[in-house]
Amino acid sequence: MISGVPVDCGPPEDVVAAIDAKAAEGQLCLGYVNTHTAYLLGRDGAYRALCRRFMLLNDGVGLDALSLIKYGRGFEFNLNGSDFTPIYLKATRHRYRVFVLGGRSGVAERAVAALQQIAPQHTYVGSHRGHLEPHEEAAVVAAINASRADLLIVGFGNPEQERWIARHAADLDARVLVGVGALLDFLAGSVLRAPRWMQRARIEWMHRLALEPRRLWRRYVIFTPLVLLSAVTERARAWTMSLLPAITAGGWLDPLDALAFIF
Repeated sequence: MISGVPVDCGPPEDVVAAIDAKAAEGQLCLGYVNTHTAYLLGRDGAYRALCRRFMLLNDGVGLDALSLIKYGRGFEFNLNGSDFTPIYLKATRHRYRVFVLGGRSGVAERAVAALQQIAPQHTYVGSHRGHLEPHEEAAVVAAINASRADLLIVGFGNPEQERWIARHAADLDARVLVGVGALLDFLAGSVLRAPRWMQRARIEWMHRLALEPRRLWRRYVIFTPLVLLSAVTERARAWTMSLLPAITAGGWLDPLDALAFIF
């Protein structure tokens, strides 16, 4: 449980099978939780409530650190959206009709071209830019349904993509609706991913911060440390409270005095 929502993890092949099973049963909303998402979830009850309707996967080293602080163990696998979404498309037993939504003009089309090389077994039935105005949304939903897409990839960044998916899920015929963050920009070549060695060392966030400091500095310099500090404080408080009965039983300290001293 991270910031009040369950987060799934496991070997990629097991997660692929789980997604396939859920997609066969009915509509599935799929998302990824990184530390920025965790920060938003902790402060926005409405966002937290709608994300409970999603199957959520762990994304990035920050969330691994958060889990380690909270539960004493990290996530064994990093199922970030930029890597796992293509893995899923390559490995799924389903053959999807895929629609891609997001990015600036031309990004979705270039992302489709890249996906056709990565997972050619699917049929790519359409694409549309992101940055939608409210009056455009109904027409985009109609276009997605007209394409008979059964997998919709949405790259708006969070929390916008999860809010958009939740707002329109009931009107969409697609079986799988997945929010993928920056994946479309990476596939389109609009934003360069970190070198493989940085990805393996799990410091890709440094590369992204260096490329887009004005947009991302709050995420990595403020929000992530705040989330981790909050988890440290929560863990320390729980640990201290667990010691209080033993302390007071020995006559060392009155509970109220202890609480006043600690807080």
